[in-house]
Amino acid sequence: MPIAMSSPTLQLQNARTLTVTAEDGHDLVEIHGDGGQVELRIKVTPEGPVLLVESVRLALKAQESVSVDCQNFEVRATESVDVHSDGGMQLSGQAEIQVNANGDVRVTGEKIYLN
Repeated sequence: MPIAMSSPTLQLQNARTLTVTAEDGHDLVEIHGDGGQVELRIKVTPEGPVLLVESVRLALKAQESVSVDCQNFEVRATESVDVHSDGGMQLSGQAEIQVNANGDVRVTGEKIYLN
């Protein structure tokens, strides 16, 4: 049985606050910046938690690997995207793969194999 609670606010370091609220049948845990903007939100839904991060920078660092397993994966950047590997790299799909560009497309390699 859910416990009803008022919206407690905890003052954090660096002028941030942590709030816990209930909204539209979901529990929300939020960290707000000094301007009041939401920097981190965890919405607890019947399907599971939903995580929203808004920040200047986001960095992930792991000793071994980072794995993402999901139904759809989308990355959008307003300026550029750079994917780099010091080892091999593989791009594969079970359906059509498209490469679209408004500019030139360059493929550089020691050997280029097509089909």
